Amino acid sequence: PLILSYETDPSPETLEQAKIAIQQLEDDHAGVGALLKTMRELTQDYSLPEWACRTYTLAFQKLEALESDLFQHIHLENNILFPRIERMAAAGDDCNCSSH
Repeated sequence: PLILSYETDPSPETLEQAKIAIQQLEDDHAGVGALLKTMRELTQDYSLPEWACRTYTLAFQKLEALESDLFQHIHLENNILFPRIERMAAAGDDCNCSSH
């Protein structure tokens, strides 16, 4: 929402708020990545033991799906959405500089 706000109100204050929110989200992403790594280590890469029942198997499948969804979410935000505001800010700076 802050990125959308910056699109409609490209003020320095809105940009700063968006940058703070993005940094917090990137920190969250790093923390989630560490948790996912630990989960993968604890499950030995979601390797099922021979005695695994259907519930155990389904739980591991759901954990893998969760991991995949989270990685996709993090990728989209970190590599597509967040750089968008950097480009918008840079374009705004270019416009401000050329008006002097």
